[in-house]
Amino acid sequence: MFERNPEEREALSEKCVAVIGCGSVGSAVADMLVRAGIGELVLVDPDHLSEENLGRHLLTRVSLGEYKAEAMARRLLDINPSLRVRSVTAGFSGARLRKPQAAGESSGGTQAPDLIVSAVDSYRCESQINALSLAEGIPAVYLGCWRPAAVGEIYYVVPGKTGCYECFSSFREKVEIPPDARRYTDPSFDDTRVPGQPGLWGNILAVTGIAFQVILGLLGVRPEVIDYEHNLWLFNVSAYGSDLQPLAVTFGMVRKGCAVCDESLVDELTLEV
Repeated sequence: MFERNPEEREALSEKCVAVIGCGSVGSAVADMLVRAGIGELVLVDPDHLSEENLGRHLLTRVSLGEYKAEAMARRLLDINPSLRVRSVTAGFSGARLRKPQAAGESSGGTQAPDLIVSAVDSYRCESQINALSLAEGIPAVYLGCWRPAAVGEIYYVVPGKTGCYECFSSFREKVEIPPDARRYTDPSFDDTRVPGQPGLWGNILAVTGIAFQVILGLLGVRPEVIDYEHNLWLFNVSAYGSDLQPLAVTFGMVRKGCAVCDESLVDELTLEV
């Protein structure tokens, strides 16, 4: 099946990517990776497929009510039966991204993925992904869309070389999250989770296609794409009234240095008693 992309297949066949969030963006990323020849995927999502997801998702009505991660794993194996894929139907946890080490391999417990793709709708979860990315030295890509998927936001972090997610998060466009009484009664409730937004499937695929070039770059297939200074990409799909050039990518710079990725700044935030 990789007759038309043998070079990419060879480069990706031993790579492992963790996709956090198997919604519209995450499902599209996973599908593109499998068709390009990725060797292993870890799919993480605690949610079930609902009818409102069908308008912009790779899964179909036959998977309604199922865990998105498990249903996506089966779909991807239909594309490439030799794919190594694991599905996690629980909230994000760094330990779940690691795979058991094969017999005969050196000790060390488990092996981390080569790249993390964040396609989640929770600011808290993205901060947790950032913490793991920095602690383990794993590159991460954070994908999102503004309003009706009119502008795609692609931000990639290479620990030690770029600013981290927290360096950028205070400047990114955030959707207003309505108050929810569950925050007082449900200990597991995430009050940083963005409610479902409108947006066309075609817009999602356009953004994901651009993001896929970054993913290939970070996996070593398209290294020339990666710029450690301009690691923010804003892709204007249909916000024609904005200052961003229509149907084009604007490359942004994020100043590196926050108390999360630069421990020397912690003292500045410490109040003397």
